[in-house]
Amino acid sequence: MRIKQQITDIDYTQTRNFFSKRAGKYQVNNPYSVTMYQDNHPELVGERNKTEIEKLCPKLHFSKNSRIVDVACGIGRWADAINVEVEEYCGVDFSGELIRIANQRNEKKNFFFYEGGISEIEEVLRKNKRGRYNTVLMVGILMYLNDGDLLRSLRAVENICEKEAVLCIREPIGIYERLTLKDFFSEELQDNYNAIYRTREELHTFLDEAFLQKGFYVMEEGFLFDEDILNNRKETAQYYYVIERK
Repeated sequence: MRIKQQITDIDYTQTRNFFSKRAGKYQVNNPYSVTMYQDNHPELVGERNKTEIEKLCPKLHFSKNSRIVDVACGIGRWADAINVEVEEYCGVDFSGELIRIANQRNEKKNFFFYEGGISEIEEVLRKNKRGRYNTVLMVGILMYLNDGDLLRSLRAVENICEKEAVLCIREPIGIYERLTLKDFFSEELQDNYNAIYRTREELHTFLDEAFLQKGFYVMEEGFLFDEDILNNRKETAQYYYVIERK
């Protein structure tokens, strides 16, 4: 179903099953398609990844003092993009299958991957004797959270931030109105798909309550892709925020 404007919950079990099957489609020669989709267009996956990394990486100023937590890390796409020495990178994802792939691919000694959902991230880090982080990546995760869980999950992320921290959030948003795909069969993915595309205004409300009221401010925001060829959706588009607390 395609549900416009109305607030409707999606089924997390369906989402978990979806990503379990996506992990089974992992390809060494097109690894990022697991979470970026476009299975039949590997060149588009490559261009989107390249553009995203080139645009957002410089805004985060990775350095040897960077302690990075990547929420919903998938197979470690952003871990691959970090090409400078950092103090620590920790990737967390609720899909055990994706985490297994991430660990198999990882060759960096101070990079760690753990299974766990965003709402339980504090417990996951504590169990693995990890601390707080000054850099947070949240790329393509909020669309899989129902409104009733979103604020609580974002507050959990704020709780693992150091006093001074920067967050990079990249989400597909509804350009004109909220759109929910609920058990929607995707010809492209050949599977049922569930996701919530909130408007910028809706998303900003949650970010305000979770972060801006806790001392963060928006350094920069905008649409990720300028090129028409990278924006192949009429109703949704990739949007990013860089939020900082000093």
